[in-house]
Amino acid sequence: MQVAIDGPAGSGKSSVCKIIAEKYSLTYIDTGAMYRSIAWLSIHFGEDNIVEKTKNTEFILEDNGKKISINYNGKLYDLTKEIRTPEISSKVAFIASNSDIRKILVEKQQLFAKGSDVIMEGRDITTVVLPNADIKIFLTASPEERAKRRFKEWEGMEQSEEYAKVLEEIKKRDEMDMTRKESPLLQSEDAVLLDTTGLSLEQVADKIGEMITACKNKN
Repeated sequence: MQVAIDGPAGSGKSSVCKIIAEKYSLTYIDTGAMYRSIAWLSIHFGEDNIVEKTKNTEFILEDNGKKISINYNGKLYDLTKEIRTPEISSKVAFIASNSDIRKILVEKQQLFAKGSDVIMEGRDITTVVLPNADIKIFLTASPEERAKRRFKEWEGMEQSEEYAKVLEEIKKRDEMDMTRKESPLLQSEDAVLLDTTGLSLEQVADKIGEMITACKNKN
């Protein structure tokens, strides 16, 4: 079974996917973490030849998506925490808008999913990466709700950022994701819209779980 979830920043994709993956024995693939890893790479090793650097980067996903590392130039880097900072968040949209980087990462993502039961989330999963997924969901929430979640997340990691700035960044990221030429963020015609505003993670997970159960019973 393949479950594909798209949605804007802060809509709860990562958190709910971890719950679903564990409950239904699916492999969780966070494609956003892959783009964030390339953003980290560009900051620490320079933007020169970033497409070639992306091609030569090996992604290691462990603990069912809870840990991500990269193998670059023969050295292993654990980026699980490193990529969850405001600095990376402000850089990742630029990386994600690069069509050559996207093509490389889409191929890597499709290889991860090939022949596997997966739940994969990102911005173009239902439209580009897994267009034939068994279940397609567009997860969203109001910008204010998403900013509160991101602010709380960074606060827990002792990252200093004002809520107003977080909200501004969320809206800016939405604009960039939805208007970029290469694989823009949009709801595919056959994706179920799920607005998580005011819902707990458990409530969202229950709704997705109902879709998975219905799909299994149908097949």
